[in-house]
Amino acid sequence: MRRRAFTLAGGALLLFLVGTSVQAGWLLVLAACLAGPVLAGLVLPRRMVRGIELERRAPAEAFQGDDVRVGLVVHNRSRGPRLALELRDEHLDPTRAFVRALAPGETVIVETRRTAWRRGAHVTSDVVLASAAPFGVAERRRRVPVPSATVVYPRLVRLDELAFLESAPTPERAIHSAPRLGTGPDYLGIREYRVGDSMRYVHWPSTARLGTLMVREFEREQTRRLVVVIDSVADVPVAGGATPLDVCCSVAASVAFAAHGGGRGVRLVTAANGEPVSVARGERAETLRWLAELRAGGGLRAAELADRLGDDLLGAATLLLAMPTWRANDPDELGPAVEDLVQRVPRVVAVLVEVDTFDGAARVPHLDPNRVDALEDELRARGALVIRLAAGSDLALALARSPAGVAP
Repeated sequence: MRRRAFTLAGGALLLFLVGTSVQAGWLLVLAACLAGPVLAGLVLPRRMVRGIELERRAPAEAFQGDDVRVGLVVHNRSRGPRLALELRDEHLDPTRAFVRALAPGETVIVETRRTAWRRGAHVTSDVVLASAAPFGVAERRRRVPVPSATVVYPRLVRLDELAFLESAPTPERAIHSAPRLGTGPDYLGIREYRVGDSMRYVHWPSTARLGTLMVREFEREQTRRLVVVIDSVADVPVAGGATPLDVCCSVAASVAFAAHGGGRGVRLVTAANGEPVSVARGERAETLRWLAELRAGGGLRAAELADRLGDDLLGAATLLLAMPTWRANDPDELGPAVEDLVQRVPRVVAVLVEVDTFDGAARVPHLDPNRVDALEDELRARGALVIRLAAGSDLALALARSPAGVAP
């Protein structure tokens, strides 16, 4: 019941007491006029939310930060009118919509615009339907099943050619020491045919001379590979905006697609349940979904994850570390880990997402600005290129300004 109900009920009671005390019939009539809407207002709203069917029209995919159109289709299947219907929908972004009146059998479509704030799979099962019509003294609610699913991918920023993705200054560290068999341009020799070999590589002169099917063998093509490591040890919820982990995922997605566009191989690495996990050579949709579903609590700090990369670094020409400035990423611990990576990969880039610039950062342990400065200096001294991102930074501009060479 709303305050209006108590006000009307109190007024009706007061008029009734005064009317019976002074034997004034007209006061009793006024008391009845006030009590009637209270009683009717308690009963009729329940009727208003019955016989209504809802349908949600939401996109299956969206990118974080996008304005998304979501339609709510309202059907009145009852035999009576329905008044003052309020629709409360939590899908993607909490939204309220209002339908003033709906005749029997009528259908209306309520278009809403919402911002896809949260990355990940959004599965919403129902909409709350409410009404206080016709007198507004009490509200009745009913949950209407309206299943919908939308996957929100990390924000994808179009990037031009990035300087740190150019050919590595010491490419011999980005390839194996011995040639690998494959279908590249470099000819290695002749061998006997094996099941699965393409007939277009048959070497007919040798086949005729030896009396058995012989094929040409080539060295496998070497791909300049980008490895992106995402620190998923923690996150901080932000109302109406991207979190530090969201920014790391946006960096990973944007740089990965820029690398794909330049013909480079890409491997994404993070931690889950205390173990490194990765995805390589994924299609666009697979990569985006992997990043959309990435959650905090991986169980490995950035330094621990860096120490356990192992075979993930094979063929890597560039390694990009996307990590928020949690207290766990202290310069004294992270510096040696990055120095080891610099010895194994031609170019190491560290993107520091400054946690202290996000709303709600006080709730999580993070480095203060002075320690972030010290972290940047330490990583540069160890040979890494460092890029800093504050909340709301222009990602394309920050990455485009990064120099090509390894930091001194």
